[in-house]
Amino acid sequence: MSDLDFSHDQLPGRIVFGAGRRSETPGELASLGASRVLIIGGSHDTATIDDLVSQLHMPVETIIGVRPHVPAAVVRAALDVVDSFEPNTVLTIGGGSSTGLAKMVALERDVALLAIPTTYAGSEMTPIWGTSDGGAKKTGRSLRVLPSTVIYDPELTVGLPREVTVNSACNALAHCVEAMWLPDTSPITIEGAVVAIKAIVDAVEDVADRLDDIEARSRLLYGAHRAGSVLATAGTGLLHKTAHVLGGMFDLDHGAMYAVLTPHVVAHQLSAMPDIHQRFHDALGPDPAEALHALIDRLAAPSSLADIGFPADRFDEAAEAIAEHADVDLEEVEPVLTAAAQPATETA
Repeated sequence: MSDLDFSHDQLPGRIVFGAGRRSETPGELASLGASRVLIIGGSHDTATIDDLVSQLHMPVETIIGVRPHVPAAVVRAALDVVDSFEPNTVLTIGGGSSTGLAKMVALERDVALLAIPTTYAGSEMTPIWGTSDGGAKKTGRSLRVLPSTVIYDPELTVGLPREVTVNSACNALAHCVEAMWLPDTSPITIEGAVVAIKAIVDAVEDVADRLDDIEARSRLLYGAHRAGSVLATAGTGLLHKTAHVLGGMFDLDHGAMYAVLTPHVVAHQLSAMPDIHQRFHDALGPDPAEALHALIDRLAAPSSLADIGFPADRFDEAAEAIAEHADVDLEEVEPVLTAAAQPATETA
């Protein structure tokens, strides 16, 4: 089959990008026909939320404070608020957890969705939803959860601590890296992935060194936006599904997991699918896995699952759950998980 024989889903949505453009939120809400707005946001975004509430001349309800991995109990509580307040629009302000909760509301109720991301998670660009319950994480796809409008304002990322910035950027990087080998990828997706990888790699060290650099923050946020678009069309594979399982089972930090897992999964995929090597060359050079390891090291990001809370005594249980969730053989999971779970001092 020719490389130019493919299918590609182009997803709808409006993007508003630029420093200070959160000020356009009232007009964007009006364009969506908003008349009653539920705002969902993290506790670290309260100042932004308060400022926007003061600009909205319509009934507004808020849910402040979200939890990672979107627990089912939190979803049920949010739906109770929705059923009582009856909004026709949900405005989410925050990271992937805020966006994720808003998506679950949109999945279950008839509301429009506008997202203002304040991290680099990329969830705002995808029709992928996820929720956790009883140590298991469930995911799916639906256009109902794809935001109609996304407002990217790099000024809102300046307050992110260095650790959160780096881990969130690693999350974005994982989106475009995995797109290189998934069955549903296409030349359009691969080109987008290369652009996103280069943007993230070129910007993240500048941001880590100068957290208040708006120009560098803009470049990193643009890379994260492109990465989210790539994830939306390519879908997920072993890398993301491993993180989903480990997050659901052990409540590990989402971005930190990708900092640890991504170089190991890339090394595994390159050995199993050598024909994909050229796809990485423009973005990461001749040794993509080593380039990723080196980047993680320079950023002082987590390099071992053991260091972020993975319990070694539950290795077999985790490996079996990943193999089932990713629909792969256990023999494919164990080497990756073994390498990622070693304490950093053993892998140095």
